[in-house]
Amino acid sequence: MESLTVCIHGVSGYTGAECVRWVLNHPRLTLTGATAQKAAGKPLAALWPRLGRTAVGQMVVQAGPVDADVHLLCLPHGQAVIHAPELRGMVVDLSGDHRLAEPVHSAAYGFARETPPWLYGLPELGVERYAGQTRVANPGCFASALALALLPAASRLPDVIYATGLTGSTGSGATPSEGTHHPMRDENLRPYKVLAHQHVPEVQRALAEAGGPACASVQFVPISAPIRRGILVSIPLPGAEIAQYKKFYAGNPLVTVSDQPPDLLSVTGTPLTQVSVVRPRDGNGDHAVVFSVIDNLGRGAASQAIANVNLMMGWPVDLGLGAFGALV
Repeated sequence: MESLTVCIHGVSGYTGAECVRWVLNHPRLTLTGATAQKAAGKPLAALWPRLGRTAVGQMVVQAGPVDADVHLLCLPHGQAVIHAPELRGMVVDLSGDHRLAEPVHSAAYGFARETPPWLYGLPELGVERYAGQTRVANPGCFASALALALLPAASRLPDVIYATGLTGSTGSGATPSEGTHHPMRDENLRPYKVLAHQHVPEVQRALAEAGGPACASVQFVPISAPIRRGILVSIPLPGAEIAQYKKFYAGNPLVTVSDQPPDLLSVTGTPLTQVSVVRPRDGNGDHAVVFSVIDNLGRGAASQAIANVNLMMGWPVDLGLGAFGALV
């Protein structure tokens, strides 16, 4: 297999740091550059001390791009669209800048983008889509969890989908805000962006690509939880069947399916998704609740970006993604 060099843009953020971790675990990727304007001139270990004993920890962070085969854009919304045109090679954008077509993009993110959307990088929509692609828009964290819970039932969804999701504080980025300040978040639950989250149009796009209703109404309530990492999504979905989910995800090394309620710790620190279809114990009626749990920095960001690089190269989707998280 061919080996590739990688530059991570925005390495001072949480998704940037998580990309470092997965690149270092990958047998065919080599980190040769890292950028962060405010940290330019510092070694990576000054940003992330756990890298202090490694050779890559001495890598000096740059202000501008470094030539590489692969560029991972871990930049704030609105920045990737500025810097992407100057980059050569393969580019995976972990921000929301290239996920949606206009005018949906402007409504979701508050600024216009003249270029068409990039390939939407959810592997479960079909690996054949990646052939010849060099620009991939990484899905959002909530969008990934919601879509993975809904895709197996895409052809028979109700007109209105009601979903609730809890998320960790790292999903809000490294810059503190009122909603992520520890005393306001610890031992607290706070709904936000109720029925107005920017990831909902992505879910609608994914469902449409999977043959579902093009304008499925997804009524979503996100909730900030007093945890650092992880997302748990809950969706009442009458008629959902465990057999249908197991068939859809058969052979997928990054998704497990269960008929038991999920445990967030089972995926924390990993690239995995656990999807659960839970029905009443007495088996009566068609009532069911579908759960999806992911690590917001893993399947919701960095490890999914690595999976997208793998698929652009024609490699196994889980190459370099075999490391597991902490057991407790």
